[in-house]
Amino acid sequence: MNIYILHRYLGYLLILPVVLWALTGAFFLVKPGYKNAYEQLQIISYPLDSTLPLSPLVEWQAIAINRSILGSHYRVKVANKWLHINPLDNQTLSEPSSQSIINLLQDAIKHNPARYGSVLSYQDGVAVTNTKVKLMFDWSRLSLRQQGADSRFFNTMYDIHYLRWTGNKVFDQWFGYIGLGLLALMALTGVVMVKKSMRKVDAEVDMKRPKQ
Repeated sequence: MNIYILHRYLGYLLILPVVLWALTGAFFLVKPGYKNAYEQLQIISYPLDSTLPLSPLVEWQAIAINRSILGSHYRVKVANKWLHINPLDNQTLSEPSSQSIINLLQDAIKHNPARYGSVLSYQDGVAVTNTKVKLMFDWSRLSLRQQGADSRFFNTMYDIHYLRWTGNKVFDQWFGYIGLGLLALMALTGVVMVKKSMRKVDAEVDMKRPKQ
């Protein structure tokens, strides 16, 4: 196939991806609202007034003691998983009531009421606020993540930019490879075209030079 025709077809094929890459790339340079969208939330820790003595077991890999609005938390790591225990008998403690978790989460988001508002409900590790922000809570790790409409919009922009268009991880990965390959091929054909044009111009200049 003629190099010029190949370059033209590659241009047609890559119009949409290139335009989307450019638009999303420009958006990421500005990142309006990025800080709030990906704010890292943490369960608020309070000073420990006192601690109870523990009788460590052989299988314990680590011990963590901290205090939240719900009181003191004694956690141990067993088989790479964190567990809450009763320090008096080393028995595993289950997650407290939904209302207790809501109180814990409300304490963690009280610094920014404009974004998070009030926690309305909590079930199976997910809480919802009256500002439509989702709070993902891991009781075993006492870790907390948040996701609002702006977070989901940013995630969509990332998916568009990195050609994750279908949601199928394997397909999207190969789609990205193919897209980058075609872009590289288009650039290569462009370089070849420029070189050919330069040689043509040089040849025309040589022909017009008077012979000695």
